[in-house]
Amino acid sequence: MSRDAVVRIAALDVRRSPSHPSELKSQLLMGERVRILSAGRKWSKVENQADGYRGWVREWGLLHLSASEAGEWERSAIWRVGRSHLELRAGPGRGAIVTPIFWNSPVAVDRFEGSSARVRLPDGRHGWTERRFLRRADRPATSLDQVVAALLGVPYLWGGRTPLGFDCSGFVQQVLASLGTAIPRDAHEQFMAGRGAGQRRTPRKGELVFFGRPGGRMTHVGISLGRGLVAHAQGTVHVSSLIPSNPLYDRALAGSLRSFRRP
Repeated sequence: MSRDAVVRIAALDVRRSPSHPSELKSQLLMGERVRILSAGRKWSKVENQADGYRGWVREWGLLHLSASEAGEWERSAIWRVGRSHLELRAGPGRGAIVTPIFWNSPVAVDRFEGSSARVRLPDGRHGWTERRFLRRADRPATSLDQVVAALLGVPYLWGGRTPLGFDCSGFVQQVLASLGTAIPRDAHEQFMAGRGAGQRRTPRKGELVFFGRPGGRMTHVGISLGRGLVAHAQGTVHVSSLIPSNPLYDRALAGSLRSFRRP
């Protein structure tokens, strides 16, 4: 069996063990490339090539390819979904739904027709969407504030990595991905990969803000919007303040502040 695969469904759950009741660790997006670590008839253990994250997924969500085929997909999939989710249609602005697809998913574009784009999926299917809903991978989103504003209210989901539900580190990872910065999947690994921010008392805009118990691992992460404001996923995606005089002040959050770092 090929040791390479590409995700073929909108969101593929990554579980701690090969069982549906097992803990949801993360999710993979359509078009992401994985390496097969252990293949089975129903479940396979995979590693996300982008961030090295590992877990078990159902085989139905994978398209097995040769290394050259997977590489060719990556070279052609230079576009990213630029809004929370799309419904790709059989024709420009009309027709049956081909598939839903989520924010930041990599896709290839075969051609543009006016304001529409014909999108090619990893398994060879095609669907249409509006050109303005896509962005080139080498052209990051316009601003951190706009990205966060579009995600306010998204519910918290342990292991979530789509705008249907984020956990804290999944939210931060995907926000930064839209801005052109790749970081690890989990909060503590994001902390370890970050760069020191000096001895300042408050984080600068765009820095990652980490929380947890003294002496332990980082258990929560948000992203600074400047002026003591932190966007994070806790209950929902929302903005809290670390400054007591601000109406958005979160005493428990501020009390567990451990560090802030540049991604």
